[in-house]
Amino acid sequence: MHDLPVSRASTLWLIAALLMVLLPVWQQVPAVITLLGCLSAGWRVTILLGRGQWPPFWLRAGLILLALVTVFVSFKPLISLESSVSVLAAGYALKLLEMKSRRDALVVVYIGYFLVATAVLFSQTLLQTLYLVFCLVVLIAAQQAMFRRSASIPVKSSIQFAGSLALQAAPLTILLFILVPRIGPLWSVPLPDNSARTGLTDAMTPGDIARLSRSDELVFRARFKEDVPPPRQRYWRAVVLDQFDGETWRQTDKSFSVPGGQSGNWISREPENKGWWLNRQTEYQYEVMMEPTGKPWLYTLGPVGSVVENSFFYRSMRLAADQPVETRYLYSLDGTRPLSRSITMPDWLKELNVQLPESGNERSGQLAKELFSQSSHDPVKMAGRVLSLFRNDEFYYTLSPPLYSQSSSIDQFLFEGQRGFCAHYAGAFTYMMRSVGIPARVIGGYQGGEYKEDENLIQVRQFDAHAWVEIWVAGQGWLRFDPTAAVSPQRIESGLEAAVGGSEVFLPDNPLSLYRYRQLSVLNSLRLAFEKAEYQWQRSVVNYKQDEQEAFLRELLGNKDFYWRQGVALSAGIALILALLSLTLLYRRQKLSPLKKYYQAFCRKMARRGFTPESGEAELSFARRVAEMDKEIAEPVMAFARLYVKAAYQEKAVDEKLFRYCLSKL
Repeated sequence: MHDLPVSRASTLWLIAALLMVLLPVWQQVPAVITLLGCLSAGWRVTILLGRGQWPPFWLRAGLILLALVTVFVSFKPLISLESSVSVLAAGYALKLLEMKSRRDALVVVYIGYFLVATAVLFSQTLLQTLYLVFCLVVLIAAQQAMFRRSASIPVKSSIQFAGSLALQAAPLTILLFILVPRIGPLWSVPLPDNSARTGLTDAMTPGDIARLSRSDELVFRARFKEDVPPPRQRYWRAVVLDQFDGETWRQTDKSFSVPGGQSGNWISREPENKGWWLNRQTEYQYEVMMEPTGKPWLYTLGPVGSVVENSFFYRSMRLAADQPVETRYLYSLDGTRPLSRSITMPDWLKELNVQLPESGNERSGQLAKELFSQSSHDPVKMAGRVLSLFRNDEFYYTLSPPLYSQSSSIDQFLFEGQRGFCAHYAGAFTYMMRSVGIPARVIGGYQGGEYKEDENLIQVRQFDAHAWVEIWVAGQGWLRFDPTAAVSPQRIESGLEAAVGGSEVFLPDNPLSLYRYRQLSVLNSLRLAFEKAEYQWQRSVVNYKQDEQEAFLRELLGNKDFYWRQGVALSAGIALILALLSLTLLYRRQKLSPLKKYYQAFCRKMARRGFTPESGEAELSFARRVAEMDKEIAEPVMAFARLYVKAAYQEKAVDEKLFRYCLSKL
């Protein structure tokens, strides 16, 4: 049976399945592998149309060698998830070029199942999940088509059959998802290439954040327990940049050695309420679901004073995970924030936050000294002077700032260009503070976000990326200043789109982004509905954790003999679902094909003339008996019988018009 040739219908289903299954992994496999898939599909179509021949052995061997060389050249290190998926995709594509028997076709289907499973490792979005389910339906239809007698293309019936199998599996899948104890992954899967992802880095040059403003990629969602901060307070902290080499701002990492051997004072894993770590409680309690970044830092609403599981926080009041965030990450914060009031800054920390290059940007330093003298050497008044400079002079907020020279970029920005993005203003502000001995640092993160009132949720995307400044004031601690707000208040109150207004194009690299058409109510409603469904999918399904499952089941089943009750509920649920499916299969009425319906109509007409088929009597034998006994209808009876036999046993197409004509003559 397995050596039988593959039917035309099954081959077409397999070609469609090949193109569909390769689509979810096209970003993970080299372009050559994707082209091989398209080549294989096209070649098989030409063979089906009778215009092509089977590729010779030397050509198949050459394509295999090409695929292997491509994988070897494309991936360093060679042994990785992406290289393995690429080999699987190449085998899936090239197997189609030698598929002649049913056994070969089954191998192609099984490889397709594996490839669908690998796509889940790279993305678990709701849209991709629905697409992968449809891919499975097509693969099931292809497998079913192998065992059909008809050589036609039963698209509707094949999809109905595959869809019914998927629907029958759904209740059991849901039951297992709810009741089977969840365990952590046996291994973690690294991202394909962290450097290729958009997002903040631990170093900032003036144009970096401006580039992020061109992307609408989701960064994180924050869901608040009760109160939600107003737009002007939505400063999401990610990185603290306290080192400057004249061109780039960088952050001090956890390997920093605190003078005096006090390394524990730079990072901490436990909430403390003494010395540097005096804390206070705020009214905001929230849960963050962040997208993978390949970086360790976590996003918090302002400075952080407490840790979450598998994380630690820095003396710079930012939070970081123990490992880079390679998968979607969910954590909750209780609102604890550091209170630095009346605490003296150590000399070594002050030195870290006032250091500047020995040369460069002399004009900016001289201007800072003049403003500091006019401010009576008061740090807060000095900050106000600089903000007034940005507010009153001809400074301009733009997504496309000019290029400034590396050696004197701040001088050129302040005295010549006066056009820049938030990073330009934050960097210049911090430089001027440090020029007069005021500890200052650049904070990189996100500001604002789209508020969804029905979910009490704020959604932050890459175009919300922002940079601001913190300066140290004795007796008051670190104070936040946002020089961008002095130049463009709309950026803080209403977001980037309102800030650029009609002067520049919002999201110029994403013309199809629905965020560009938020003024169209229909499109915006569709976007909001889909994003809500996506969030619930990620929160309730993809990130359905073991502790949440156990809490839900204990509330449902009770705490007494909990594990025994869980096992009983699981066993009873499986038994009930299987029983219902069995009853459905047992009592389901078999749908008659059009051919059977015409034969039943023929038998009813013959019964009115007194003829009924005997037990085991074939259709043609019955028709001959009727024709011999009733010469009046002999001709139409035999015409109907011959037409029926051809359609039923010679796999001829059912000509409904001809069947109805024959029946009308009886």
